[in-house]
Amino acid sequence: MNILRLMPLTAVLVAATASVAQAQLPPSLVQPGRPAVPGTPVVPKVPVTPAVPATPVAEAPAALPGSGAPNSLTAEEIAQGWKLLFDGRRLYGVRGLQKADPISAGWKIQNGELNLPKEVKDMERMTGGDIITQDFYWDFDFRFEFKMSAAANSGVRYMLTELMGQVPVGLEYQIIDDMHNSISLKGGNVRRTGALDNIYPRGENAKLRVGDPLNKTGDPWNEGRIVVHGTHVEHWLNGDKVLEFELSPKLRQLAVANKLQVPASFGMKSRTRISICDQGYEIAFRNLKVLALVPQAAVIPGGPKVPNPLLLPRGK
Repeated sequence: MNILRLMPLTAVLVAATASVAQAQLPPSLVQPGRPAVPGTPVVPKVPVTPAVPATPVAEAPAALPGSGAPNSLTAEEIAQGWKLLFDGRRLYGVRGLQKADPISAGWKIQNGELNLPKEVKDMERMTGGDIITQDFYWDFDFRFEFKMSAAANSGVRYMLTELMGQVPVGLEYQIIDDMHNSISLKGGNVRRTGALDNIYPRGENAKLRVGDPLNKTGDPWNEGRIVVHGTHVEHWLNGDKVLEFELSPKLRQLAVANKLQVPASFGMKSRTRISICDQGYEIAFRNLKVLALVPQAAVIPGGPKVPNPLLLPRGK
């Protein structure tokens, strides 16, 4: 009899406990659709944005051998023995001179071009450093194309004297903005593109394709060429021979007269590497290629013919 009387009281207690629990919940949970009690933070659902994969940098495809496309060799050049130093994606047979990795230091390979960009703070300051061939040459035909920015200054050096811990000194095929760089404006043809810089002037027939780099019309690329055969040297610009001279002690005499500090071997025939200069200005190159010519004996003016060591029989 007593147990039957307690059962309704237990039910009442359970119902009361449930009411208290519901009273502690936000109304929006007790009755879906009702707004939450003011002051209760509502965390909005943030849509998940799918991760966008990084766009890969498009790399220019390598030109097919023998196609004659930029940064490649024609079938005829391959048969002749030309060596390609840059295929539009990587360098071959060259290294940094002052920098172990010239590409990381400042040179960039972009759109099939070997570029040396410069920020304002880097102007007139070496960043990427010179690039030099690993091979040495007695006689060679070196061809290259270059594109200049306004006031640019660079060059290609050869007949190098390389001393430990020092920048190689040698003859320089001048590359410069003839219209805006003060060096060329003041120096005239002896300091302009195609000249043997500060020693022999280029010919009056020398013409840049775009004389004014600020003018964006026309083909900005120029063709340079250096030929060394025996003691005879030729500089070419855009298909025209603009300078020719002989290697001799006279070159050192002219250099000293122009207040240049050069070694005793300056201007003499020697086995040499070829270097492209970083002289603190923006410059771009492509179609770098070299042909090792059959070595000739060196003729010293007023003296006997000196045979090239490469042509001497073994044991001599």
